[in-house]
Amino acid sequence: MGNDLGRRALIRCGAACALAACGKFVDEPIAIQVGAPANGLLSVPMARMPELTSAGGSLLLHADASDFLGRRVSVLVANTTSQGLRAYGAYCPHAGCEVAWVDRENSVVCPCHLSRFSVDGSVTHPPAVEDLDAYPAKVSPDGQTLIVDLSGSAGVFPAAAGGAVTFTVQQLPALAQVGGSVTGHAAGVPYPLVVLRASASQMLAFDARCPHLGCAVRGAQQLFICPCHGSLFNLDGSVKLGPATAPLTALQVTFDGTQVVVKVPA
Repeated sequence: MGNDLGRRALIRCGAACALAACGKFVDEPIAIQVGAPANGLLSVPMARMPELTSAGGSLLLHADASDFLGRRVSVLVANTTSQGLRAYGAYCPHAGCEVAWVDRENSVVCPCHLSRFSVDGSVTHPPAVEDLDAYPAKVSPDGQTLIVDLSGSAGVFPAAAGGAVTFTVQQLPALAQVGGSVTGHAAGVPYPLVVLRASASQMLAFDARCPHLGCAVRGAQQLFICPCHGSLFNLDGSVKLGPATAPLTALQVTFDGTQVVVKVPA
């Protein structure tokens, strides 16, 4: 296998100097190559990650897998002083730069355009307007392995079961009115969902990731809107206004007036 440190790569961002000029310095995060997730779980020996043994330490995990945009899967893992072990999707939702953990600010920071995110991944400073994906992370009981669950964290929607996310309008009252919509995650689904009530009898559901750079779209009456870069989509998912050039991915959905069932292929 060779010396693991020899295979580490420093991720360099040209805007680091700009951060320093503002009195904010972001250390260039170390990245290591790791294997592909298995059943949604990314497992890495702790012996490979001495950075995580101390509070405030962090590093990037570059997995042997690709996301839906064709990028390698990149996960930022931090041993935060405030809340312990945390893991995030490492691509900033603004323009796709890899983010870094800054423990002294208790924040995730994008070195490219200065977006900031709280320890729970929620955006606190623009230009990003979308939160980071946050993943459950833990160390195995024997202390030997870091396990990051990339399969989808608990969120707005109930957990998937049997390849479907099932809920009632009463559970998500925003869907009680025509034109109302909900965007969020469901445990067991590795992408965000957007559900919109198109009529009294019809619900629409899509993989919420904008095909441009992956931000989660929002429903707005007769449109879906990407809040990051302004792409607009019609209710059938087709592009109405770029920069996106590909449609949203539609999901099969049934609605009986009370219960909604969204099929969620892996």
